[in-house]
Amino acid sequence: MAGGDAHEIAILDTSSGLSPITQGQRKELQGIIDRARTISGFAFALYVGRLEGGRDGAVAVHSSLRDPASTVLVAVDPSQRSIEIVTGVNVAVDLSGRACELAAMSMASSFTAGDLSGGLREGIIMLAEHARHPRVLHLDDPA
Repeated sequence: MAGGDAHEIAILDTSSGLSPITQGQRKELQGIIDRARTISGFAFALYVGRLEGGRDGAVAVHSSLRDPASTVLVAVDPSQRSIEIVTGVNVAVDLSGRACELAAMSMASSFTAGDLSGGLREGIIMLAEHARHPRVLHLDDPA
């Protein structure tokens, strides 16, 4: 993912007990990431694979993105059963730690049921909706 678009999907390893991500699911997840950007105004990135060092590994992946300050990274290591959500400093203003925890719990529930793609889909949309700027009457409507 280094040097690529912040909304790319990197799937490095799908050798786990969870269903592997098919090409169709990958295409669907790309659409979800694009939709999340439209909803929230922030970039989203997805990493599925081995995370060396757990949270530190996810932070390293996040820092390699094109615009980490305005990007949310969802990193999942199926072999370690870990989910890391890393938010840039600009995103952290609008996306609380509690919202990230709720999204992670939702994803973990789907992963436990063997639905990797569905869990990622629901978690990313949940994060985007929580990061959305509230509409301001008279400012968001054209004159």
